[in-house]
Amino acid sequence: MLILNGTKLLTERFPNNETKVKDFENAIIDGQNILEFKYVNDEDLITLMFAKKRIDEFNVPCTLFIWYMPYSRMDRKIEGDLFTLQYVCNFINWLDFAKVVVMEPHSDNTMKMLERVAAIYPVKDWLAEVQKDIGFSENDHIVFPDKGAAARYADSDYANICIMEKKRNPITGNIENMQLKEGKVNPGSKCIIIDDLCSKGGTFAWAGSILKSLGASEVYLVVSHCEETIFDGKLLLEDSPIKKVYTSTSIMAKKHPKIKFMDVNVSNYVKQWL
Repeated sequence: MLILNGTKLLTERFPNNETKVKDFENAIIDGQNILEFKYVNDEDLITLMFAKKRIDEFNVPCTLFIWYMPYSRMDRKIEGDLFTLQYVCNFINWLDFAKVVVMEPHSDNTMKMLERVAAIYPVKDWLAEVQKDIGFSENDHIVFPDKGAAARYADSDYANICIMEKKRNPITGNIENMQLKEGKVNPGSKCIIIDDLCSKGGTFAWAGSILKSLGASEVYLVVSHCEETIFDGKLLLEDSPIKKVYTSTSIMAKKHPKIKFMDVNVSNYVKQWL
């Protein structure tokens, strides 16, 4: 799905499944245009190409805002698989946007391979609202599920930090063990787990169970991106250790009583990088 300056671009299909993009001339402005890219499937990459080439005909600048970077899981060369993130980044570079803003890039290689790129981390901006929502106090904790998450948000001024440690099977990549590596859990405290992406949520459910066993009364999850596969896991069940999930609509917008979607002001984020 693509949105230009607040207007959703409309597409249809020809009988042979080629993409037909309805003209959006009225949405193009004489100034900095903002094209939002919400990946749904690979058809969106083709639509992105058509949209940018149409905008170029007006000789106006355009910033690309990527809600979630597609193929960011395929962020390195693995024997037997294609390094697809590299090719997608090369494709976006070829489209020659004035600026590319990526929301929580998930992989550092995204930032290395894209040109004229900046990253935003809305989780940091949501935290104050989440803390107010749950009644967060000085006795409560911010929890990082691994060292990677801790490093990603290291520039934020958090108190009472806890860091988990995960051990993966080197062959399967599955998590086989998890423990609290740094910090301690105050009895009766509330814990907010912060990370970038949630799929089925097994890792977060495991971390939440550990935190509760150590004395936490409530555990919450805040992630920039959440896939619809969260409904296939145990994270949203009534007996889940996670009380509530705070996330964006970057990937999915399916409603659930335990999910709260947070606002992302695209225009404000783009302006800070122009």
